Amino acid sequence: MRTLRLLSLCLAAAAALVVPSTALAKQSKPTAPKNLRGFLVRPSEKVVHVFSRTPAFTWAPVRGALCYEFELATSKTFTESSLVWSNVRYGVKPGGGCQAVPASSPAASDAAEASSTSSGSESSSGSESSSGSTTGAQDPAVTSMIQPLRVPAVSVDVALPWFTGNPYALHARVRAITSRGPTGWSKRFGFNMRWPSVPRPKAAAPGLVRWTPVIGATAYQVWFPDAGKVFTTVTNVADQREFYTWKFDAGWWAGVRYRVRAIRRVFGDVPNGLQPVSYGPWSPVYSAFNPGKATGPLTLAFATSDRVSGAKATKPHQLMPAFSFRGNQSLDGRAFDLFRMYAFTDRDCVNVVYRGAVVGSPGYAPRATGPLSLPFSDEEIDKALNVYLKDANDEGDTRTIDGAKIVTNETVQSASATSGTAEGFDLVTGAKVDLPDVDFPSTRYFWTVVPVALLEDADGTRFYKDMDLPQDACRAGRVLSFGKESDPVVTGARYVSGLTPGGRLLSAAGGKKRPFVYSTPLVAWLPALGATAYEVQWSRTRYPWRAQGSKTTYSTSAVLDLAPGSWFFRVRGLNQLQARKPEMSWSAPVRLKVAKPTFRLVASR
Repeated sequence: MRTLRLLSLCLAAAAALVVPSTALAKQSKPTAPKNLRGFLVRPSEKVVHVFSRTPAFTWAPVRGALCYEFELATSKTFTESSLVWSNVRYGVKPGGGCQAVPASSPAASDAAEASSTSSGSESSSGSESSSGSTTGAQDPAVTSMIQPLRVPAVSVDVALPWFTGNPYALHARVRAITSRGPTGWSKRFGFNMRWPSVPRPKAAAPGLVRWTPVIGATAYQVWFPDAGKVFTTVTNVADQREFYTWKFDAGWWAGVRYRVRAIRRVFGDVPNGLQPVSYGPWSPVYSAFNPGKATGPLTLAFATSDRVSGAKATKPHQLMPAFSFRGNQSLDGRAFDLFRMYAFTDRDCVNVVYRGAVVGSPGYAPRATGPLSLPFSDEEIDKALNVYLKDANDEGDTRTIDGAKIVTNETVQSASATSGTAEGFDLVTGAKVDLPDVDFPSTRYFWTVVPVALLEDADGTRFYKDMDLPQDACRAGRVLSFGKESDPVVTGARYVSGLTPGGRLLSAAGGKKRPFVYSTPLVAWLPALGATAYEVQWSRTRYPWRAQGSKTTYSTSAVLDLAPGSWFFRVRGLNQLQARKPEMSWSAPVRLKVAKPTFRLVASR
């Protein structure tokens, strides 16, 4: 009996060993990733499902994952026609390895275009995991590829449009690729892209309207209901040229009603045909009240946008300013009703960098959709006296006082840019109506305004002509200055995230001075006013700065595949509407440390 009892105990013990082994085998089979969610700057943020700009995504790591496949779509079924971004290798056997794939992201090809205008810099494709070495941004074979996702995080390089659904318009999912093949897809994460606010009115000068900038906006539409006019601008100020130009009764401009809405431009052709431009709701109807036209010598008042800069206080502007002036007399005392603004890099007003459009209002603000269609013939003038002028690609025959042809900065390359609709506005073919940053206060821009008149040649040809030479106007004291300096992109150690030894993505350890991560860091930043894209660079040293690589992105975050050791990174905005160069100010370099990987031996099975 004792022997039988011992044998039973041994069998029971053996059975006990078999059960845990079977359970362990079941547990070791990779499961789908969990806890997928979006965030803006830190993975520790409260989970939300509404974003004003494209979020980054993170999820719980999967043990044994070689890489991850991620999809973003406008349908919860994730049909291929609904995909906005994907790194899934369609058309190959699932689990066929972790390799770079052709980009489904619309930003991949556009990133090359944006970064190619950035002088002296090189850029990767905006892929989620760069090689760490600098890659020629103009090489389509490189810029159209997305590298494998090696960490449980992704920064989607797409400026998503404002898009809402019931309950969600956009959906994300992820799966792990293991040595045993792909896991199942994670639970969907649904979210909406929505405007954070509508523009609100701000104090402005006669002939101008001004509003608060909206975070995430790349441009604005202004609607003058009484004039039946909608146009596009890239700053937060608009002039009332329709109500003043070829109008001589105060009833036209005494009270002006207007509405504003923000535009968010999606860069490139989204694979599933999403609207390339989306916009927020129109603001309520606001009213601006103007006094009668001022007479007397033409004098300058101030420049205004996000800041106000006048004779007593010259300030740098993040957004291209509007310009306020008063009076109507030229240097020789003659009175006129039309005006043109000029900007220069020198106090003598010789090196012209900006030529404004002809306006009749006592203020000028740049428009990206073209100048007014000026009347030339008697018939056109009679009509202009009684109706609001439409927009045009250019002004027609306009000249300086010494006879040179004038091409205003508002001249556009595409006829669709003057359509007055968001769909017609394009950053590439639209007018270049912004100025690049200068090193304020040591350098700045100088501006003046000159009167303009409609004249006629001996052969009967009519043309618009400046009635003062800008150089003479500046010499006579009709000149003010302003700075143009974008605030540096806000980033820092608290916006650095990385893997913990357990594989989770968390805000970096090490405090504010020297964050460190155990693997590929994800860096984030706050959006900059006027930026349409961003460039990220990394270097081993703070000074001298030697860029080891860079990438251009339309998101406000990026994954950097950096080797172990100490690194510095910096970020700057790119503004495609700036004349000549799109670069904005660099952020201060942020130091981080990537820890060396550690290993431990485990028994093989």
